[in-house]
Amino acid sequence: MDKKIHAGHNEDACNFLHSDGNYCDWVVTTAFYAALHFVQHEIFPFTVNGRKYNSFDMYYNGHYKGVKNKPSKHVSTVNLVKSELGDDVHQNYSWLFGLCMNARYINYNIHKFIAEESIKRLGRIKSLMKK
Repeated sequence: MDKKIHAGHNEDACNFLHSDGNYCDWVVTTAFYAALHFVQHEIFPFTVNGRKYNSFDMYYNGHYKGVKNKPSKHVSTVNLVKSELGDDVHQNYSWLFGLCMNARYINYNIHKFIAEESIKRLGRIKSLMKK
């Protein structure tokens, strides 16, 4: 599947939910998942120690094969964003990640201001992508 198309689909869902105004937790969640697909599209294919990985799943399953206490897929993506895409993308992506985890698992009552900020941060991430 094309990550950029998937990202656009999630971004469209994010904007649709935002226009409704009643699902701020899902605005945050869809903004994060759009960002996830945008950054993975940007990073991959990716070469580590002479080994080329065409997708995040190939990277994760290969790079961490046999590793005890490996990071979650989300934490691994955060680490890749930091090392490969720079501080600006990392700060915005990490912010969205934290809010998404909160909205999904702890407290779905997200203020409209936070939903709007999520869309802005997704836009910032998207604007920094080169592919």
